[in-house]
Formats: sequence, structure tokens, C-alpha cells
Amino acid sequence: MANHVHFTIHIQGVDDDIFNKYVKSEKRTIKDWNDNDMEITELLEIEEQPFMSNVSKEFDEDGDLKDSYDWYCNNVGAKWCHIEEMQDGYISGYSAWRQPNELVLNLLEFYAAEQGVGVKGSLARADVDSVSASMTYEDEFRNFMGKQYYGVEYDSEASMAGEVSNLYNAYEEDCIETDGTELMEQFDELYPSLNSSDNDFEWHEEHEVDGETIYPYEVMDELADQFWERV
Repeated sequence: MANHVHFTIHIQGVDDDIFNKYVKSEKRTIKDWNDNDMEITELLEIEEQPFMSNVSKEFDEDGDLKDSYDWYCNNVGAKWCHIEEMQDGYISGYSAWRQPNELVLNLLEFYAAEQGVGVKGSLARADVDSVSASMTYEDEFRNFMGKQYYGVEYDSEASMAGEVSNLYNAYEEDCIETDGTELMEQFDELYPSLNSSDNDFEWHEEHEVDGETIYPYEVMDELADQFWERV
């Protein structure tokens, strides 16, 4: 079973109305705990969303995405990805093994173009300096965690050549990352008398260290929180 990587994406510089216009949901009927029908609203799969309409894809006769593993790896950044919430420039969800880096790049390029249309009234240059994104991500076992920043640039050469479908290029900016090894090193610096590398070390049990009572897993949570405060 794949590790879940939980992520939160923030898209800046895109009007909420424009952002929400291209996020689609559907109503489904499922059974509740008492086996009664219950109607729920769920987001469409990523490949079905309008914001991925510019990304090449093929569906079979049953409507399923062809070569879904490769498509997701190449265009989303993980072999599968589930978005739980998406509204007003905010996106949260989880993916398999790694964060959905390519999804953010595709989102930025799509919404930069739509912001240009919505604000200018034509396929003119949008204020790309204000269109950007950031993503925080964390492996469920803290094998890695970090924050990635993104920007968008306007391709003036493509514009002059009349290539209106590809005027915006998203790119990665700074990335701040840590992992479980670094957090362990910080823990060992704080409590050198504890042998955390011992396979039998009890992370969830109480430990007395120099008159202080600690729970190692709580200390690790605090170290992770300090990392998020720094980024």
C-alpha cells in the first residue's frame, strides 16, 4: 500500500469566481450505516476537471482514463491523487508516494490564462507577477515534508507567434524541505541520553530526562510544528 502524502495548495492572484468556475462536482447516492440511501456531493476526478482540459488525455469506451498510471505520474506527479477540497484558490488532498508537483504547474498555467481572459476580456497578458502558488506537503510517516513555491511567466515569443493556447509557463521556485532523519537528529541533540536508534525504543511511552518528563512522539510533533512555523 502506498504512503499517503497530504498536501495543501494555495493559488494566489486568481479571482475566486474564476477559480471556482472550473471546479466541478457531482451528486451521488450511497448507502449510510443503516443501509439507507444518502446523497453526497463529490469533486470529479482530476482528469475530468475543466482545469485539466488543456492536458492531453484519452478515455476508453467505458469512459475510463487510458494509461492512467502514466498519465497521473506525468501530469499530476503521483500514480494517484485525491482532492478532498477545492475552493477560492485553496486545495487539499492526498496522493501516493510523492506530492502532486505537476498538478500545481498545470493548475497555474490554466488559471493564469483564464485570469487573463476574465480580467482583460481577451487573451491578453495577465498580471503574471500576482499569479503564483505554494504547496505544503507531508508524508504520513514524515519520511519527507516541505513547502514548494511556484511562479508563472508570460511567453511573449509564443504570443507574437500567435500560439494563444500556450502563453503561460509555470515553474518551480524555492523549496524548503526536511525529513524524518533531520527531525531525529534534532531530537537526539535535545536528549542525547536517550538511545532513539534502538529498535526497542518506546516513542509513545513516558521518559524521564534530567528531571523532565517527556513523550518522544510529542517532542517530534513539536519539532515538526517548528519546521512549519519557519517556512
